[in-house]
Amino acid sequence: MSIGYILDQQALDDARRRLLDGDSLPLGLLPPSIASSWERSRDVGLSPWDRRLRSHSSHHELSGFDQNLAVCVKPEIDRLWGVFGGRDWTLFCVNAQGVIVYAKHAPMPDALNPLSVGKRVHEVDIGTTAPSCTLHDQRAMVIYGGQHYLKEFEQFFCVSVPLYGLRGELIGALDITGIGTRNAPAVLEQLKIAAMAVESRLYSTLEGCQIIALQFDPRLIGTPFQGLIAIDGDGIVQAANNTARNILGIQHVLKEGEDLSWGQFFENNSASVIFNSPSLMLLNDGASVYAQSLVVQDQRRKQAYSSNAMSSMGSDEGLNQQFKMAAKAFAASIPVLLLGETGTGKEVFAQALHNALSPEAPFIAINCSAIPENLIEAELFGYVEGTFTGARKGGAKGRIEEANGGTLLLDEIGDMPLALQTRLLRVLQERVITRLGSSERHPINVRIVSATHCDVNKLISERKFREDLFYRLNGLQVQMPILRQRQDIERLIQVLIEKYQGGTLHPESLSLLVQQEWPGNIRQLEQSIRLAVALAEIGNVILPEHFPGLAGASCKLETKSLKYFEKKKIQDVLDANQGNIKETARQLGIARGTIYRRLKNE
Repeated sequence: MSIGYILDQQALDDARRRLLDGDSLPLGLLPPSIASSWERSRDVGLSPWDRRLRSHSSHHELSGFDQNLAVCVKPEIDRLWGVFGGRDWTLFCVNAQGVIVYAKHAPMPDALNPLSVGKRVHEVDIGTTAPSCTLHDQRAMVIYGGQHYLKEFEQFFCVSVPLYGLRGELIGALDITGIGTRNAPAVLEQLKIAAMAVESRLYSTLEGCQIIALQFDPRLIGTPFQGLIAIDGDGIVQAANNTARNILGIQHVLKEGEDLSWGQFFENNSASVIFNSPSLMLLNDGASVYAQSLVVQDQRRKQAYSSNAMSSMGSDEGLNQQFKMAAKAFAASIPVLLLGETGTGKEVFAQALHNALSPEAPFIAINCSAIPENLIEAELFGYVEGTFTGARKGGAKGRIEEANGGTLLLDEIGDMPLALQTRLLRVLQERVITRLGSSERHPINVRIVSATHCDVNKLISERKFREDLFYRLNGLQVQMPILRQRQDIERLIQVLIEKYQGGTLHPESLSLLVQQEWPGNIRQLEQSIRLAVALAEIGNVILPEHFPGLAGASCKLETKSLKYFEKKKIQDVLDANQGNIKETARQLGIARGTIYRRLKNE
């Protein structure tokens, strides 16, 4: 790509104005794919002079698949960070919708902190970028400075490569973005290797399949350049990466239910002859390829998911002990009942149980208190066409049916109408569901987690909750601790500050938060921190005055205490690096001279 594309900023600004007025872009000013992206950005209503990096701040929750992708991509991004990372640079992975699922930033806040987990960087949000073009065109992209549609990004440099799933479908992109430049060919090569490694790691999520590595050169087996193919017990191909598809001559993305068998490609039609070391296999076209059976450590994978799920619960010893017990019961299809005050994290606990066992399966949560009583039956059980006025054409599945094969969370179960409890009990006993207006029975296989803040025993005594349903739901009972009783409150505070891209928390602010009663528990803490980050502005030190409404939050700190805190922060990092000034400066993203001056000044 010619660097000339980025030199004539005046020509690019003129082109932006003419494009916004409805004119075409001058031929040759931009590569065709980037020019097309500019036109799409304009067509969705973006102005080149919009400022979207910080103002566009909607947060998207990650699905189970997104979380699994984050686990697979993390080792590669962390490795690349050591090569290309630094202040005002970030490495991240987006899913196919452009939502960031994992990101790596410098320790100190910088201009790219808004590019954090949960932020969407789709073309409709921030215009032309390398990841948005990669998702649209399904190919690697390099975009320099002024080639970005938004003027806001004219100092940015970004490189992105596509990520493909088990069947060859696009599932996301890897990206490096920063202010300045990097050696584009070197970055591109390393990102492609990282993408291949991530795609290989996805095969560890498959169950009931034999994973076979293929390559014409046996030295490449065990590297990101190996072909991988997954064969089920009937010899049917369930997955194949790009290298394997090229070796076997498969020129398309594998479709669900496609009947491609091992015997269509190899003379010996049994994959069971493959050994745990590379051996030559004869293809049906007369060529030979080295093949090796890979042992997938299912137990290790489940332990990794469980460990990752537990980390989302925090580090409170009592809560983690309850989680371990609940996970064992949940894996055995024993219902789990979560009891606790509002805001104690019952849904987070349920999601963690689900992710520890089967993150790729559906997780359906329904709040029994949030749905009008006249609609909750249709919402839970579904309906057929014509059941009631306004019913959707063709009918609709209920939430229980949508959870088939996965997890159903019945939140605020204590508020479920009594008449509906009878029908739910029948579903749980018979494991079949009948939609409203139909007599057809649909078998279901769901794991149940229930949650409530109510005193269920009191509801039973008042005849507001069926005792037999309670016994059906109460397989294992978990009492969620209130926030002020948790041992890991300081860790939770730090996690929430990172979630909302906050700066460093002043020690007096930490003391203020720890001393609060928190009647709203984690939900109240999260809202307080979210407000404080907004008041302090992203990246700045969070002071007690940024927590209005909390007891003791009105005091203001003197400038002297801020300087002391800044000096202490530098000294702590310096001590951790055993006095290494250069490494300390790199981690903090400041010059070595700045460190000397800050430590010298009293």
